[in-house]
Amino acid sequence: MLFQEGVEEFLLDCRVRNLSKRTIETYRSQIRVFSRYIFSEFELDKLEEIKKPHIKSFILWMKEERSANYINQILKALRTFYKYLFTEEYIDRNFMLDIQYLKSEKRLINTFNDQEVAAMIGFYDHSGFVNQRNRLIIEIMADCGLRAEEVRCLLNDNFKGTFFQLMGKGRKERVVPISQYLQLSIKKYQKAKRGYFNNLRNYREIDDYLVVNKSGKKITNNVLLEKIVKDAANGIGVRDEVKRRSCHSLRHYYAQKLLKSGVNLYTISRLLGHSNIKTTQTYLNSLSDADILENTKVTPLERLLREGKM
Repeated sequence: MLFQEGVEEFLLDCRVRNLSKRTIETYRSQIRVFSRYIFSEFELDKLEEIKKPHIKSFILWMKEERSANYINQILKALRTFYKYLFTEEYIDRNFMLDIQYLKSEKRLINTFNDQEVAAMIGFYDHSGFVNQRNRLIIEIMADCGLRAEEVRCLLNDNFKGTFFQLMGKGRKERVVPISQYLQLSIKKYQKAKRGYFNNLRNYREIDDYLVVNKSGKKITNNVLLEKIVKDAANGIGVRDEVKRRSCHSLRHYYAQKLLKSGVNLYTISRLLGHSNIKTTQTYLNSLSDADILENTKVTPLERLLREGKM
């Protein structure tokens, strides 16, 4: 069987299992990195020709220019692909099980602080529909920790007054609470949105999404949202150590605030929509030693004493 035929069957299976378009495209691009290497380096294009030494050679090649985290992402995609091939009996043995992930450096993740988030929200004032929409996008990400794609796909009906009820990554439904501040912001934005489209010379039908583009249609990709966040971050001059000025940085900010408030990791994992708590654990890297010491000033026994239980 040709390697590319196996890839196409695997991606078809992903679509049948209702994986998101973004996940499927990520699998495609990551597996393509490997397929191009083995063809250019070894002229191999059949599944049965590829062995464990070829994978090891591929890893060594990537290590010359790529980080351990990037390589591990590729290996994770290949593991999923080869698991499918083995299950469907296209290969006799899944040698990817013998390939270990690379050890990666646990770096401290620097994200926005409270003052920066407040300033980023204020970067977009209340004048006009577009500014209010941009402001709301940052507010939702900071207050709820939603992914950029989840914000784009929020329907008006997902807003339940005190919480969002949404279908997240992997088509998992979850509930995320909303602060009173954000509840009011959403209502103000909805009023501005109705006024903007009602006052257009040519009335336009508005899509049933909470945040829409200037034509009243669904925002089709994350590019606009990333630009909104990056423009605000650069505009207010966030600290130099915050290298990643993106929607995902606001998600880290949200998780960091919950961790600092003493919310347990399992609850944070549920709120973020993670399928694996190990993913949530990476957000612990956003806490410095000083943060950890500050949040453990009151030990379990001290709390019992304060509550009069000892």
